[in-house]
Amino acid sequence: MTRLLTLRLLLLSIALASACAVAPSVHAADTAPSALVEVAPLHRGQLADVAQALGTVQAASSQTLAVTFPRPVQVLGVEVRAGQAVRRGQTLLRVQGAPGSDVTYVQAQNAVSFAQSELQRLEQLQAQQLATRSQVDAARKALADAQAQLAAARAQGLNGGASSYVAPFDGLVTAVQTQTGAQLPAGSAALLLAPANRLQAVVGVLPEQARMLRPGMTAKVQAVFDPDQSAQATVLAAAGMVNPATGRVDLTLALPPQPWLLPGLAISADLPLRVWSGWVVPRNAVLRDDRGQAYVFQDDHGRARRVNVNVEIDQGESSGLDGPLDPALPLVVLGNYELENGMALRTATKGAR
Repeated sequence: MTRLLTLRLLLLSIALASACAVAPSVHAADTAPSALVEVAPLHRGQLADVAQALGTVQAASSQTLAVTFPRPVQVLGVEVRAGQAVRRGQTLLRVQGAPGSDVTYVQAQNAVSFAQSELQRLEQLQAQQLATRSQVDAARKALADAQAQLAAARAQGLNGGASSYVAPFDGLVTAVQTQTGAQLPAGSAALLLAPANRLQAVVGVLPEQARMLRPGMTAKVQAVFDPDQSAQATVLAAAGMVNPATGRVDLTLALPPQPWLLPGLAISADLPLRVWSGWVVPRNAVLRDDRGQAYVFQDDHGRARRVNVNVEIDQGESSGLDGPLDPALPLVVLGNYELENGMALRTATKGAR
């Protein structure tokens, strides 16, 4: 009996010792550090390297019409103002020949009268065989030349009469360079008129960006103070020099007809420089260490796996990466800031609730 009791006590001691030895291991496993993270599949894609530029809407300089007169005129009235939109056929200016400008017209009239009289005289002499046919033909030519001169003077308004200049197309008055009562020399511009549907934008880009842009490329423009207003523009040309006032190269964009696009409007432009292809990940999935090395974490069967990468491009909320990423392993996109290499993961798929 005593031996049996002793044996039972020995077995109980062994069991208790075994339990004490196992308990710390189980506790250590239960308290191993882990992190709750969100993961997403790794995929390849494309990102556009975009330059952002600021500028203003302008009337197309190559399409702007300078309203001039081939003769000296006196301005009787200016019917428009700078910045005003006008319709085809609308009166812009009223003018008349400048004082003394009718002298040329009177001289042309006198030349026609004289040529007519001379022709009649020579025709009468020819009938009396006192003038030759060549003399009569010369008189006819002189009359024709005088009539042509009179017609040209009349077309130029040299007869001193008042006339109106009307808009030849729908447009925008970009500048008024005269006033009522002024006398304009022949050929001087009274005002500038730009077509309403020929607007451009001039934006400034960095010199290295200008070298990557070509005519015909598309760009997105939007109003600086109203980003909801946007349109597609086309690159026309880049200036061949740096603008000393801005330190940038002026880039000209052709704009589509839009009611909100008005000369003087401040706009921003997104200009695609290149298209990059490779690993595309959420931008917040990329971390950097103290040395500036970029890295991400992948879920390697429940363990955090650090992968060093190079960031090739950032676009919006996405980054383009180059590095030894394993396409079969999910990417940690949330909760990565507290991770260490090899840490246990508790995962949730991106987008799950």
